[in-house]
Amino acid sequence: MLETLIALPVVLVLGLSVAQWAFIHEARAVLDHATLMAARAGALNSADMGAMRNAFARAITPMELPRPTTSAFETTFIRQALPDSRINLELRLLNPTQEAFSDHARRDRQGRRYLPYRRLDRASTRRGRRSGLNIQDATLLRVQARFGYELKVPYANAFILQAVRAATRWTKTYSPRERLMLANGRLPIVTTATVRMQSRAYAGRQYPRRADLPRIREKRRQTR
Repeated sequence: MLETLIALPVVLVLGLSVAQWAFIHEARAVLDHATLMAARAGALNSADMGAMRNAFARAITPMELPRPTTSAFETTFIRQALPDSRINLELRLLNPTQEAFSDHARRDRQGRRYLPYRRLDRASTRRGRRSGLNIQDATLLRVQARFGYELKVPYANAFILQAVRAATRWTKTYSPRERLMLANGRLPIVTTATVRMQSRAYAGRQYPRRADLPRIREKRRQTR
């Protein structure tokens, strides 16, 4: 009897932790797909962040779907997935860069700078001096999504979150926003997707500078 009382909490925590990690693995697969859908939406809508966020939200809706019906899907999308993508999602563009626009951008009739997407097979493959990319690589849309996944399995969620906080307390692995996710019971999961632009990418502040990319990529390696 005494042995059972001692072993039961340990077995219970281990069993629940295995279940929680299985849910995390499943969520990672869904988030990989959601990031791809966000990138595809951006490719078709001139890298518009709103379109990408909405596509991501629609793709994660099945994670909270109560029943497989159209009405339930739309209700869950509006009431849960869409707010989640506003609060717990950080979308970042990794490509094209600001320097890519300096090297390869053209201007439309309104004077706006854009990267072309048509007939790139006939374009020069010369690399730009500032970006280090040719026009074919410059028009690849690379999206990074950082989503705070809610851990719901009792006991295991607190155990996993405490372990992650302890392991990263004295490091710069997580940003302040990611640490806030951890404090709110959410585990940051980072995914990326790359697609070719199918519309014009107009210059804007959402694109990173080349100098920022090593730091972004290093952070991505640390968070995996």
